[in-house]
Amino acid sequence: MGTVSRIGAVLFIATSACSSGGALPVEPGAGGVVKTGLEGTILRGPIEPVCRVDEPCDAPVQADFALQQDDSVVARFSSDTVGHYLVYAAPGTYRVVPDEPIGIGVQTPEVVVGDEGLTHVDLTFDTGIR
Repeated sequence: MGTVSRIGAVLFIATSACSSGGALPVEPGAGGVVKTGLEGTILRGPIEPVCRVDEPCDAPVQADFALQQDDSVVARFSSDTVGHYLVYAAPGTYRVVPDEPIGIGVQTPEVVVGDEGLTHVDLTFDTGIR
């Protein structure tokens, strides 16, 4: 089940990645549907000190995240076992903040939700393994 957050006059529902069915967030009173957001894959890497040509050097991340704008949490979402995620949000610039550290240091990548549809953004968190 998704998490519900109220921002201004728009209700956002962040669904867990790859959930079946899942409701779309609806603009109260407007009768419209917010159809913008982010989708993609979250990885961590490298996972080996020496990467080989025919073997993956990164791995999917299954974790919980907050989508933040101006230090406010706009939505919460999760990535699944293959690292896929989906979160609905209004167009704009946000930071993806993991609930638990992934990799080295504090990594909060900046992402941009486009004006129409889902914006595809793949994220990779640096593990520091070299």
